[in-house]
Amino acid sequence: MQFCVLASGSNGNCLYLESGDTRILLDAGLSGRQLETRLRAQCERELREITAVLVTHEHDDHVKGLVQVAKKSEAPLFMTEGTYAGLPAKARIEERDRVVHIRPGESFVIGNVRVTPFSVSHDAEEPVAFRFDTDDGSLAVVTDLGYVSDHQRALLQGCDVYVFETNHDTEMLRAGPYPWHLKRRILGDKGHLSNVDAAYALIDILGESPAHVYLAHLSGENNLPELAELTVEQIVFDARPELADRVQLHRTSRQGPCAAMEISRATV
Repeated sequence: MQFCVLASGSNGNCLYLESGDTRILLDAGLSGRQLETRLRAQCERELREITAVLVTHEHDDHVKGLVQVAKKSEAPLFMTEGTYAGLPAKARIEERDRVVHIRPGESFVIGNVRVTPFSVSHDAEEPVAFRFDTDDGSLAVVTDLGYVSDHQRALLQGCDVYVFETNHDTEMLRAGPYPWHLKRRILGDKGHLSNVDAAYALIDILGESPAHVYLAHLSGENNLPELAELTVEQIVFDARPELADRVQLHRTSRQGPCAAMEISRATV
């Protein structure tokens, strides 16, 4: 199984996952042209080769290019009923028979990938995050949530790779230029995880096996990649020093994609 974070941040989100003949696009938060360019450059794939498109929720930074992706591929579109109902007009899919409604907590299979959507607390209609499992390994993509519940912590244990939200540094956010109503939204239970929130959740989630953690969905105004990495590193490794030898932290960028990575339990 291989994956690539094609975009991550409030200006656009998209991830590509491939296992055998199964090729999944998670979210489409960039223009169709940008997505196609990044997918071709990083993964040597075309949008027409996508076999399934999954959507976490209806916010623009996750569905901006959904219509263009739907036009360039014949892939079914998986999303909750709430997400479909909340799609903005410019992301509305006219071919309703292509939309497959999924339910949080109910796993399903696409090709050889077992997909588990689960509810998250965010200011959207029916948002979900996802865990993907194959014989080669497992990947969890956890962004756009205000807090991590005990149930989610248990569900997320045992993955080989985590794409995990570290949206903001709380002090930068409080002192920054955002109006107070927006700051309150981000800091609330239906907002976004801070660097510290993410670190404390990861202390409980990370297990005994090696793992990779991608620090994702960073704010351009209220965070810095190096600050997110330093905060998570200090909190997690101070609490559990043994993890320093088997957990690798990776930064994502708002400006471009990450390098594609192969997930294999023999090499993680």
